[in-house]
Amino acid sequence: MRQFDHYPVYINHPGRWNEVRERQLEESASKGDTMMVNWLSPAATGAALYETMVDMSPGPEARGYERQIYQLLRLIESTKIGKLLLDALDWSQKYWIVPRENFGMPCGCKAVTFPGTPKGGGGIRVYLTPKELSRVQERWESADDILFHELVHAYRLGKVGYNGQKLTPMIDYPDAEEFVALHMQNVYLALRGSKRFYRDYKTLRSISKDTAYQNFSENAEVLMAFRYFVENDALATEVAKWTHPADSFNPWRDHAVLERIFLRGNGLKDLPAF
Repeated sequence: MRQFDHYPVYINHPGRWNEVRERQLEESASKGDTMMVNWLSPAATGAALYETMVDMSPGPEARGYERQIYQLLRLIESTKIGKLLLDALDWSQKYWIVPRENFGMPCGCKAVTFPGTPKGGGGIRVYLTPKELSRVQERWESADDILFHELVHAYRLGKVGYNGQKLTPMIDYPDAEEFVALHMQNVYLALRGSKRFYRDYKTLRSISKDTAYQNFSENAEVLMAFRYFVENDALATEVAKWTHPADSFNPWRDHAVLERIFLRGNGLKDLPAF
């Protein structure tokens, strides 16, 4: 287990504890101990406890995993938005980054973030395995920008709680939480030097800044979502204040201009609240 700098972020590969849990699960099943089977099964309380247990003699896989995640966090922290995001975490929480296989349920995703239950050790869990993702150098659907995306979810869960999330469904996003995570991810990509950005969560299509801004200026739902988060989320509020460079990809800053373009083009005075 490694803590990332002074942040409440902990990287843990359970190592042999995964093997211990699986062995205990098999033994309990052979004895017909339904209660223990349910407790030790993937995504159950026991499994959640095991995924944060520290292997005091980690093997090469565990050491490699923790080193890779640490390096990704270093890269994220080196950007302006990455440092802002890490500083914005709720310091009363613990944020655990563990292998995706420990999530225990099929999610059809490259990574997933979920709150731990009190009986399962609490904290907020980010499930991600770098070797399953593209290399950092590709700067697209790569380990660092996907980890950044998940850290936005973790930040939001720490600030507003599971029940406080903005889960309004959107046409091109499962909900507004995926919207804010994806477009913060786009700003991160811009600061990493990328000239291509995710169009939306549904397609993950690669587009230029000009095309993205044109799409935003024609989409009332997207414009309302940008405005909602700038007015209600501290991270979005701060990113919206960044004026330099003026031509950077930053729709959090530029949403008001894009909204005026939409209103003018549609003969409207304003948009309703999101």
